[in-house]
Amino acid sequence: MTLVEGIGMTILVGIMAGIAFPAISGLRQAGMDQQAIGIAQALNQAQQTYQLRVANAATNWAGAADSGAKYQLISAYIPYAAPTLDQYAPTGYTLTMGATLSTKVAIEGPSGALPY
Repeated sequence: MTLVEGIGMTILVGIMAGIAFPAISGLRQAGMDQQAIGIAQALNQAQQTYQLRVANAATNWAGAADSGAKYQLISAYIPYAAPTLDQYAPTGYTLTMGATLSTKVAIEGPSGALPY
């Protein structure tokens, strides 16, 4: 192989890598979004379980000051729950609990609100 062929192949591989990078990073972001959605769905299910098992669940939920306090109410119903909501949420995402137990968890990610 000559020096010209080696340089040409190096340039060609560099161009191909440059073209592939946006697609790969987009797939990574989509995976992170799906992870956040899965976590929000687990939180929604824990809310429902909490509502069914605790007699004064709605009152406790309304009395909780913020999403962190609401997370503490339902954390017993979440498998592998972290000590706090911030630790449970994926890095770069914010999960906000609703005002009522029937309100879905809102997800805010790097690209904005995530619908699910």
